[in-house]
Amino acid sequence: MGPYMASWMLQCINCKSHFKHSDIEDSGLLNFLFTPKPPFPPDGSELECPNCGHKATYQRTDLVYRA
Repeated sequence: MGPYMASWMLQCINCKSHFKHSDIEDSGLLNFLFTPKPPFPPDGSELECPNCGHKATYQRTDLVYRA
């Protein structure tokens, strides 16, 4: 495996920077096609942007795959 691990990312609604939500263990093509997004609470998950410190509630649908 290379030095970079695929991740689920979020985009801050305040400063628009991307930050990591969680790692994806294997970044092979099959994992990209079949890896489910991590679960979120029904009302979303409040997270703080590491860049600007803005707190916002994110939904599972906000996650994007980044290899």
